[in-house]
Amino acid sequence: MSFQDWLNDDSVILFDGGMGTELIKRGLTLGKIPDVLNIEQPEIISEIHKSYYEAGSNMCQTNTFGSTPLNLERYDLDNQIEEIIRKALINIKKACPPGKLIVGDIGPTGEFRPPVGNATSKDWHESFTTQAMLLEKGVDLFHIETISDIEEITTAIKAVREISEKPIIASITYKKTKRGFFTIMGDSLEKCIKTLDNEKVDVIGANCTLGSNDMLLLLKEAVEITNKPLSVKPNAGQPRIEGSSTYYDQPIEEFVDDIRQMINIGVKLVGGCCGTSPETIRSIRKIIDSF
Repeated sequence: MSFQDWLNDDSVILFDGGMGTELIKRGLTLGKIPDVLNIEQPEIISEIHKSYYEAGSNMCQTNTFGSTPLNLERYDLDNQIEEIIRKALINIKKACPPGKLIVGDIGPTGEFRPPVGNATSKDWHESFTTQAMLLEKGVDLFHIETISDIEEITTAIKAVREISEKPIIASITYKKTKRGFFTIMGDSLEKCIKTLDNEKVDVIGANCTLGSNDMLLLLKEAVEITNKPLSVKPNAGQPRIEGSSTYYDQPIEEFVDDIRQMINIGVKLVGGCCGTSPETIRSIRKIIDSF
């Protein structure tokens, strides 16, 4: 089935879980960008993708979250972008079984517009265009995710749309405040969703930052704002930091119970972000199959 077929039927689509936290379990060095492991340790990347597909994910995303020229430049890796993305596609194709989908993962550039940073829309556009062009032929759809600036995500959407007609999931990351859910740039959930409603995207999403409890509250508001399909990838609770290590302690049962409630409300795509694992996805699969 194509992604569009899945969107049009009654079933819930199951995404994958966290990549970074799975790599940390396997010894990822602090401060190292996970994307370079596509080249240096491809077998580990393929193994993680495979574990999510086997756990029941309908689709998994490429290990290219940080693979924009603007972001790679920080690590002196911008001259390796073609190789990083080429290997990312090879690694996930090795793991992807027939009937499952490959999602091109596009994260934030890490560069902010003034007054926070110096990035311009042109900088963002060129960076996202480069990444999307390298991903396009090897993926079934795109996920633009974990972006906290509505201007950056709309720039990314336009860049992808100029080179591809494949489906796009657009996910913003929010913080819960006393006044409701807002991006760190100060844009409300309602403003963000209404903006994305007018963009050429197939699914509107929220991911990262929030645990499943808060994501459930966000979803209850989101379903009242848009008729487009909604996607959620919450964290496994809030991080606990001990020294140089970060832990996510939320029990899987609690996380999955929140996902069950989200499905009842009408979410179309579910998965996990930081702290979630193949075990989490396997438990969600059981919930989906029980409906």
